[in-house]
Amino acid sequence: MVVVGRNGHTDVLKILLAASLTHKNIDLVERNVFPFGAVLEVTEQNTSFRLPANSAVLHLLQSPGQIHDPEVEKWLEWEATELQPVLVPYLVSLAGGRKDKTLEETLCFLLTKLSSSGILTSKDVTAATVVMFSALHPLTCEVAGSFLKTQHSQILHFLSTLGEVMHFKNIVTSWKNESGLLKTLENIPSQPWNPIHNTMALLKVSDISPSHATTSLTPQTVISPEQNKPVRAAVTEAQLKAAQVSWEQPVSSIAFPKVVAHPSLPVKGETNILITSALPYVNNVPHLGNIIGCVLSADCFARFARLRGDNVLYVCGTDEYGTATETKAIAEGLTPQQICDKYHNIHSNVYKWFNISFNDFGRTTTEQQTKITQEIFHDLENNGLITEDAVEQQYCEKCKRFLADRFVEGGCPHPGCGYPDARGDQCDGCSKLVNAMELVEPRCKLCSSTPIIRSSTHLFLNLPLIEPKLKAWLATSSPQWTSNAQVICESWLRDGLKSRCITRDLKWGTPVPKEGFEDKVFYVWFDAPIGYISITACYTDQWKQWWHNPEQIQYYEFMAKDNVPFHSVVFPACQLGTDKPWTKVTHLVATEYLNYEDGKFSKSRGVGVFGDQAMETGIPSDVWRFYLLYVRPEAQDTSFSWVDLQTKNNSELLNNLGNFIHRALSFVFKFFNGTIPEDKLNRSDYQVVAAVSQELSHYTTALANNHQRDGLRTVLAITRLGNQYIQENEPYKLVKPGRSVEERERGATVTAVAANIVALVSIILEPYMPDTTVQIKDLLGDLPCLHQLPRSFNRLLPPGHVIKEPHPLIKPIEDDLIQRLSSQFGGEQPNPQKKPVDPVEITQLQSKVEEQANNVRKLKEGGTAGKEKIADEVTVLLKLKAELAAAQGVDPSVGGKDKKKVKKGGGGGKGKENAGKKDTTSASPAATPASSLPVNEEEANRLQVQVTQQGDKVRAVKARGNASKEEVNAEVSILLDLKKQLAVAQGLDPNTLTGKEKKKKK
Repeated sequence: MVVVGRNGHTDVLKILLAASLTHKNIDLVERNVFPFGAVLEVTEQNTSFRLPANSAVLHLLQSPGQIHDPEVEKWLEWEATELQPVLVPYLVSLAGGRKDKTLEETLCFLLTKLSSSGILTSKDVTAATVVMFSALHPLTCEVAGSFLKTQHSQILHFLSTLGEVMHFKNIVTSWKNESGLLKTLENIPSQPWNPIHNTMALLKVSDISPSHATTSLTPQTVISPEQNKPVRAAVTEAQLKAAQVSWEQPVSSIAFPKVVAHPSLPVKGETNILITSALPYVNNVPHLGNIIGCVLSADCFARFARLRGDNVLYVCGTDEYGTATETKAIAEGLTPQQICDKYHNIHSNVYKWFNISFNDFGRTTTEQQTKITQEIFHDLENNGLITEDAVEQQYCEKCKRFLADRFVEGGCPHPGCGYPDARGDQCDGCSKLVNAMELVEPRCKLCSSTPIIRSSTHLFLNLPLIEPKLKAWLATSSPQWTSNAQVICESWLRDGLKSRCITRDLKWGTPVPKEGFEDKVFYVWFDAPIGYISITACYTDQWKQWWHNPEQIQYYEFMAKDNVPFHSVVFPACQLGTDKPWTKVTHLVATEYLNYEDGKFSKSRGVGVFGDQAMETGIPSDVWRFYLLYVRPEAQDTSFSWVDLQTKNNSELLNNLGNFIHRALSFVFKFFNGTIPEDKLNRSDYQVVAAVSQELSHYTTALANNHQRDGLRTVLAITRLGNQYIQENEPYKLVKPGRSVEERERGATVTAVAANIVALVSIILEPYMPDTTVQIKDLLGDLPCLHQLPRSFNRLLPPGHVIKEPHPLIKPIEDDLIQRLSSQFGGEQPNPQKKPVDPVEITQLQSKVEEQANNVRKLKEGGTAGKEKIADEVTVLLKLKAELAAAQGVDPSVGGKDKKKVKKGGGGGKGKENAGKKDTTSASPAATPASSLPVNEEEANRLQVQVTQQGDKVRAVKARGNASKEEVNAEVSILLDLKKQLAVAQGLDPNTLTGKEKKKKK
């Protein structure tokens, strides 16, 4: 393993310490490829990959089979996203002899939070210990030492104590460079406010040569909270040369997409991907949370894998047996089969509308399901893994039947919950599994009478006998699972597995093939996962090539976290217990929950948007896909928000992606008669090509690891880069009559590069917005190369290629539609006026509202935050205000004033995509400066710092409470003057800014 970075950088210290603690040999290669930290280059099992510092520490300190502690991961994320953006510029200010008191106050707040945690006092050395020690160690230098001594003695003690430990002391000594720590601090480069916003500035000033392979900004640049992301625009000489080779590669040499055969079967020696989504219950319509948690996430990955050229089989289907179906049938006055037929059709139509690309969407009420389930049962029985036992069950004398778990409801037995409508199998209140016999005041779901207890003999799967084999298998498979799946699985194994009942006293289910059990069926969670196999068997009679072929198949399972226990323990245990060569899950991909606004989706209570309702909103399925994947709950629960949906559509889709595609293709059609012009790329163009290739590499890595949100952000980063490339070069001016030959050639080159970026976007956008990519590819002539993911950014549209006349792809979402839909799908939300007023809660929420309002003001007054960032923070503020209103017993929907602000921050749909515009080639307001003033990046960076500092000063003066009006006005005047200067430096019209400020003062 090799750590690549600059000795003296804290990221290098993190990796070296982790390696020393685990006695691993690591070589340090000092290279300016990564000016913002360091990476660990690792090669394992013929696969090479790079890990950033915090991930590298986790990797080095993790033992085989060990599961990451989510608490440690939380603090690592906090260090990267909250501490570093404040700590680094503060250290830079110290090193430059100009201590920033505002940053110091913020840092004090963060360090107090850290001190109150258990991280600093833990007896165990964890990844969080190493990361915090390394990040904070520069504060022990002579210049900063008094800061800790006088204000944060606990942190100073933490650093001093660890600093005397042999491993830490030796590594720190070798880590400091010869010039000393102070010099190191002076050389720590700050990151730009927005990595993509400053891409073109970086490329313009970068000196790409062997001796200076990257670009760093001046130390005066202030870091925003988004800056934990690396700057991807700075490219090396090697990347520049690779970009040139890649661009000149003829289209004919690019591999043609693989012809998809039917049925899809694995091919030896190739990458074969088996994908399943957790089977949705057939008893109701899937809501947005179901869709993103299972089928949409799986579809995004399936489309990516096909683009990559893999052999893919993606199957899913409705889970049709069990109590849930019987319950629904009784409720609707239908037979179970009629319910299955009705809702299978509804599910199928919903997924077709959402463009879910199943190879087959089947169902579990088939002969193949019965046959395969019974075969697996016989294998388990023959191996001595099935036992019998009498079970006391709830029995309804009025209905004259044993009550399956879902036919019993009552109070949740788990301490601290007490949810009154818990089911006999699981509580919707706390999400924990429930034993029906332990429900408080149980009642029959059918007639509400109180059941009695009777005994019934059932079959059990002896999980303790399978446990050793299961643990051995998990050691090789689970490290590739999502962290929440690992944690949930480990929680089941921690206290040892117990035998689990696999039969039920029902009529609707897979029959149990055993004498004496003819009146019973298999428990749905025994046979439901077998549905993946039976659906494949219905799809092809060669199903065993997928399911009895573990050496050749990579098996990905997608689900929400509540389904993890049965897929990580029960289903694999059944497979292992048969002693057959079953293909078992290699990548279990679990999401957290998607909530609806501030509440939960509920099938039983009809709260939230369901799939068939989404079809009737008038919002295209691609927009739904885009937004659900944008807020995909990968690491924590997220919420669907109508306002946020509108903001993301109007800012990211309309003003960014759609605007760029329309402008770039309009230039080709208007100025070159729809024909891609000849290009003559110069060094700056190849820098853009290299930057796009770098983003493409990040995209491929993100989707390969199912970080689908990150993948989507790289797509948007590329279109933002394209917009900025057009804006800076203004090809629409260079190609006008009267321009020189050189200028017209320059305009043609920029137009050709921009059109080729559109071609790349038409490929990488497909996993997210398949309908939109079909439209883009149609405009581009639908070349074969547009159906295969390239390794790097190539010239996909050769000179002379003809395209069609472009048309707007994205439509704005207006306020009235959002207000109507928000009201329509409010569901049975609790009335906030009925909630008892809690003064403590109100005080806490008032504090949060004030803090978030200050965050929004800082972003707006800083003059550098993008519209997307501001809109996101405004959305958070509005949610907090709604929570405060509810806590105060006020209707939170009475907030029209703030809602108007959201539209403004979100772009309001004023992009080139708006229909009815005559000039389809000029830059839109969202992408072009208000004037043609020259941009002075260095001066803008300097002024950004001064604007932020003066803004803080104005707030401080106002906060004193005793400042005179004249004193406040004087400081405000200085701030306004600085903002005017900043506007000029950014190439904007300062009069526009002044007008806005006047409105604020009024």
